[in-house]
Amino acid sequence: NAEDENASWKEGREGARNITAQEEDFVGIYGFEMTWSGGAPGHINTFNSEGFENRNAEPYRKGDNYEVLEAYYDTLNENPETISQFNHPGDTFGDFMDFALYDPVIDNQITLIEVGNGEGAIGSSGYFPSYSYYTRALDKGWHVAPTNNQDNHKGNWGDSNTARSVILSDGLTEESIYDALKNYRVYATEDNDLSILYTLNGNAMGSILDEQETVDIKAEISDPTDTEGETKVEVIVNGGQTLAEKTFTGGSASVEFENLATGYGYYYLRITQADKNIAVTAPVWTGKSVNA
Repeated sequence: NAEDENASWKEGREGARNITAQEEDFVGIYGFEMTWSGGAPGHINTFNSEGFENRNAEPYRKGDNYEVLEAYYDTLNENPETISQFNHPGDTFGDFMDFALYDPVIDNQITLIEVGNGEGAIGSSGYFPSYSYYTRALDKGWHVAPTNNQDNHKGNWGDSNTARSVILSDGLTEESIYDALKNYRVYATEDNDLSILYTLNGNAMGSILDEQETVDIKAEISDPTDTEGETKVEVIVNGGQTLAEKTFTGGSASVEFENLATGYGYYYLRITQADKNIAVTAPVWTGKSVNA
C-alpha cells in the first residue's frame, strides 16, 4: 500500500545518504525505474523524487501506450525537482513511441538517455548499444545528454564492464550532481578512464545557446592507459551527420575545429578509439532546432 511504499522509499534514500556521510569520495544516489510490463512504451529512471510511482495504480495501469506515457509525463511535470532518463531505448523495452509527446515542459524533466546498457563486457552479447536512438531523440527535439550504464541484476555493480557515465560537476555532493544532470553536463564512454572536456565557442557541453555567427569547437581528450593507435574525433549534427572529423595518435590531444558551418540545432562529439570503444558527449544546442 501507499504507506508501506512511502516508508520503503524513505528507508532507501536515507541508506544512500548515510553511505555518502561515511565516505569521503562517494555519493549515494537513490532513484527508481518506472516500467510497464510487456515492453512499450519504455522504461524511465527518475531521481530526486519524494517517493515511488506504482505502475499498477491509476493512471499508469497498462492500456494505451500513449495515455500511460503521457500520464507519467504529467506526474514529472508536477514535480519539477525530479530528473529522469530514457532507459535502454530499442525494440525490446520500447522507444517511448518514437520519442513522441514532446513538449518544452516535459523536455525540462527528462535530461538523460542511455546509449549503452548491460552488465556484459563491451562488445559482448550482454552489452546493448543504442547510439542511433540518442540522435533520434535529439532530432525529435528532446534536450538529453547520453549515459552508459549497466542495468546490472547480477552483482559486481560498477565494475562489471568499462562503460561509464561521466558527470561534469562542481563538487562531489548530491546537490551538485543533480545540478549537472539537470543541465546536461554528461558524457557516455565505453572506456572507464577516458577524459573529455568539450566546449563550443567557450561554452561547456550541455549549453543551450542562441544562434551563433561562428562555431568553433575545442576538445581536450585524454586516456592515460590507451596510448597506442589512432583516435577519431567527429562532430555530429542534426540527422547524425558527421560535420567534421580529425584523428590523433597517442593518449591525449587538444583537438580544435574552427569556422564550422552554422545553422544546425545541436553539435556533439563522438570519439572512437583504436580498440573501437566509443564515447559521445552531450551536445551544445544552438539557435532554434528544426525538429524531425
